[in-house]
Amino acid sequence: MTKLECENKDELKAQCNHCKSIFFAKSSSGTSHLRRHLSSCLKKVNKDITQYTIATQPSLGGSPFIKNYKFDADECRRAVSTFLVCGKHSFRTVDELRSRYMMRIASPNFKNINRHTIARDVLMYYAKERGHVK
Repeated sequence: MTKLECENKDELKAQCNHCKSIFFAKSSSGTSHLRRHLSSCLKKVNKDITQYTIATQPSLGGSPFIKNYKFDADECRRAVSTFLVCGKHSFRTVDELRSRYMMRIASPNFKNINRHTIARDVLMYYAKERGHVK
């Protein structure tokens, strides 16, 4: 919304940046109608929480391409578990300050986990994989 100047100083109006509709915006009469309009404005571009990344594997033409990427916390936790088990690292690695910093930089959406949680995850993945092997 953008504030509009009116001839009458007692009136205050706002214009939607997307559809250019004009609304009364005096705070004494409430502004929830502005928020409702923004949530239902048809011209507003819907921003999805996905990110666009450049794919590391080239396409058939040989040039890199942009693909849609959506953060998956479970997949990330599975990757951390695999890293710890395959690399024979201690579960305490996830509690280290630099490890937490690395994960925050790699993906701001990743919620830090502690060594107890990662140990539970490893045991759960182990039980699942053991079931597949049987």
